[in-house]
Amino acid sequence: MKDTIIIVAIILVIVLGDIVTKNYLNKTVDELLTSLETLKEKVIEAKQTNEREEIKKEMEIVEQKWENTSKICSIIVVHQEIDNIEQALTRGKSSINYGILEDALQEIETAIFFSEHVKEREKLSLKNIF
Repeated sequence: MKDTIIIVAIILVIVLGDIVTKNYLNKTVDELLTSLETLKEKVIEAKQTNEREEIKKEMEIVEQKWENTSKICSIIVVHQEIDNIEQALTRGKSSINYGILEDALQEIETAIFFSEHVKEREKLSLKNIF
């Protein structure tokens, strides 16, 4: 009986820990996705007006959010996923700095895709377990 209580307690701690970390991960990734969507919209606008200063500032905001998010993600998420997002953001920033807004848009879309993929991959589901 004592062993059963200990096993159930351990399982509850694991499940509750998973719920807390996944909720926090989802919240931080959602904030990053919101910033990426805003950046994407500003890049689309900048393609028409050719004004890059506003998107450079928005890119700095995205980078700052990514720094905060990546600290937590590195504990929970596979490092390859983090590297994919980081590479896309780095290439996007470089494209913005050089004025190649079409490439920047593609890299932002890539970062959005990988961010959403992190959320989906880290869900507790039978698909992810087996």
